[in-house]
Amino acid sequence: MKQKLEDKLDRMLEALEHPSSFTSEELEYLFSDKECLENARAILYAKEALARKYVSMPDVNKEWEAFARAHKKQSKIPVIIGLSAAVACIVLCFLLGHWENVYGGLQVFEAKQVAHTIKQEIVNGMMTIYIPRGMQKEVKLPDGTRVILNAESQLTYNTNQFGQKKRIVMLKGEGLFDVVKDSLHPFVVQSGHLSTQVLGTVFNLRSYDEEEMKITLLSGSLKVVSLQKKNGLLIKPGEQAVFSDKQELYAFETLQAKEFTSWTEGSFYFDDETLMSILCELGRWYNVNVVFKNREAMNYRLHFKASRKESLSSIVELLNYVSKSAIAFSDNTIIVGK
Repeated sequence: MKQKLEDKLDRMLEALEHPSSFTSEELEYLFSDKECLENARAILYAKEALARKYVSMPDVNKEWEAFARAHKKQSKIPVIIGLSAAVACIVLCFLLGHWENVYGGLQVFEAKQVAHTIKQEIVNGMMTIYIPRGMQKEVKLPDGTRVILNAESQLTYNTNQFGQKKRIVMLKGEGLFDVVKDSLHPFVVQSGHLSTQVLGTVFNLRSYDEEEMKITLLSGSLKVVSLQKKNGLLIKPGEQAVFSDKQELYAFETLQAKEFTSWTEGSFYFDDETLMSILCELGRWYNVNVVFKNREAMNYRLHFKASRKESLSSIVELLNYVSKSAIAFSDNTIIVGK
């Protein structure tokens, strides 16, 4: 009997961590055992807390209050030209009252009408590669360095000066870099307020405007420098550097560094991430709106993995099994709460 219970708990943990590996019928059967489900969640949360004990929790209440203050100060949201679509995840791109009237909640991500094509252009010697929502692309730089770019990302470099002294590129969004070693020409990635310098290494850099910047090192070594405070740090394989919303730069060891590149293999992977971060990532991939009716749900943390080939409806169904708040998908909008 004890072995049977342990086997069921193991299977429950597997279902919570990898729900897309189970059928809907299997998930429904497993999660019908509420006591076992709560025990599995407790184990999973404890494991995640241990792995992430140095990562600060986002102040969602502060963000929510900022949204509310912005709504009170202006009767409409001005049109902002030139901002990347990622900024829409932290600013209201429509009148907040409109969403309150329709959904009774707060929109945190906006669907965009954009061309579903990869674009590459050169202006004044600057090469820029644009990757739209819902797509990824591997590009090869003049020195042979490989970069896989995630959805809603852009990579820019000077075609005339690249490799003369340094190999400098600028990134917005997310990219996995496999850098060709060249000790005479350091490779530098400039993104936001950070500059990352390497010789030959493999690392993942994630820099969307609405998130903390994260650099995860898989092999080699790299130096990360804050352009504002001029301080820097060296990180080793298996470590992640984080630039917080408080402009603080720190590093910690991550137990699952390779999982941060799972997006290059067609998977969504979230380890102790807030529900808001998870749904904004889904919004970016599927190009849909995200609305929260329940502000507490924005701060719920989950461990979740699914295939990017799954339909959004299927992923929302999976999320409902592991989320504390009801999630629905209707009219091109993910709605959290009732």
